[in-house]
Amino acid sequence: MSFVLSETEKEEALKTYIEFLQKPSVSASGEGIRDTAEYLKRLLSSLGVKASIEETGGHPVVLGEYSVGANQTLLVYNHYDVQPVDPLDEWVHPPFSATVSGGKVFARGASDNKGTLIARLYGFKKLVAEGKLSVNLKFIYEGEEEIGSPNLEGYIQKNVHRLGADAVIMEGGGLDAKGRPQVILGVKGLVYVELNCNTGVRDLHSSNAPIVYNPAWELVKLLRSLVDDEGRVRIDGFYDDVKPLTDDEAELLRSYDTTPEETIKALGVKRLKYPSTEKLRVALFTEPTCNIDGFSSGYTGPKSKTIVPAKAMAKLDFRLVPNQNPHKIFELLQTHVRKNGFDVDCRLLGAETPVRTPVRTRVVSAMRESAKKVYGVEPVVLPNSAGTQPMGVFTNILGINECVSAIGVGSASSNAHAPNENVEIENFYKAIQHSAEFFYTYPKIQP
Repeated sequence: MSFVLSETEKEEALKTYIEFLQKPSVSASGEGIRDTAEYLKRLLSSLGVKASIEETGGHPVVLGEYSVGANQTLLVYNHYDVQPVDPLDEWVHPPFSATVSGGKVFARGASDNKGTLIARLYGFKKLVAEGKLSVNLKFIYEGEEEIGSPNLEGYIQKNVHRLGADAVIMEGGGLDAKGRPQVILGVKGLVYVELNCNTGVRDLHSSNAPIVYNPAWELVKLLRSLVDDEGRVRIDGFYDDVKPLTDDEAELLRSYDTTPEETIKALGVKRLKYPSTEKLRVALFTEPTCNIDGFSSGYTGPKSKTIVPAKAMAKLDFRLVPNQNPHKIFELLQTHVRKNGFDVDCRLLGAETPVRTPVRTRVVSAMRESAKKVYGVEPVVLPNSAGTQPMGVFTNILGINECVSAIGVGSASSNAHAPNENVEIENFYKAIQHSAEFFYTYPKIQP
């Protein structure tokens, strides 16, 4: 089957996409969140979807349901919140202007995750219009993904009876550096931590440096103790539960043939840690990490101010792989801090479980087949992403064992989470087609 979009359908979808992008929905500050949730509810209702705004104790979830009385049900997850826009002065166009330029749309959330959300909805609309939808759909749109999904787990636990499905389609996927669609069968887990070291009640003149502890140095020493020169984590027990790849997963990983040179160009960095494609893919997808997200202490303003600061703070994230438990990893970190005599407070800000979906499943087969039809090439299928989504709440709480991340609008150069986030409009249209093709194909795949 081939679902070709008319010019009218393209114009309508793009208009909706732009309207959606022009609504700020920054979960970190709460800006525009409620207004955007209301917008989504109205949009779902206009498409014939039974929709509601669900309270969570934080930012609301928008829930939609469309039943055709089928035996199979797909749960479609996206998030409507976006990252903060900082640094604002690096944006070429205002981040919520949704400016179209050079065949691209520029806006915060264009790639992550508003474009994919709208593309899937319009793929659904296309299928309904042609009378070819034969699977039930549930849509769940979260408003806190960019701050670690602190209330999603509790919401799902309270609504297990409403969210049952045969498979889950998570956000993202997108196109790789060669322009091929990606089908990603899992995610790395996450532990997000804030470290604080306080050594006094106020900053001091730096003439006191010989006799007082500087919290910045103490925190630097702790950070340096966490990894070796190769980046391997030095926390005792950190790797004990790591599950090796199966033969099927290892074979999939070999399909990731993006070279270090292509990756450097796509990411806009000067160099990579590894010179070979083999080591690059092993590190990116199968190795857990400890990363410093930010460090703050003392005076960082213009010219000079000679002080010994009283406080130092760092934020870290640990990306985890199956079967590492995020709460166990946090406990191991706390033990490491105490055992090595650091007077540092550790605060857990977020924890998500790593997940991998088996290769030989209906949802994977349908996603591969539909991607090939739309893009004309074999998709790149990976055992898990290098990043994190709240996939674990669906597998662990709802017991849904088939979860994939695919049908994304973004590419390797979309600048997600960065200034000038963008999506090629043709990739947006392709994602609509892929959504329609996947929803059409899934119920026809034999278990």
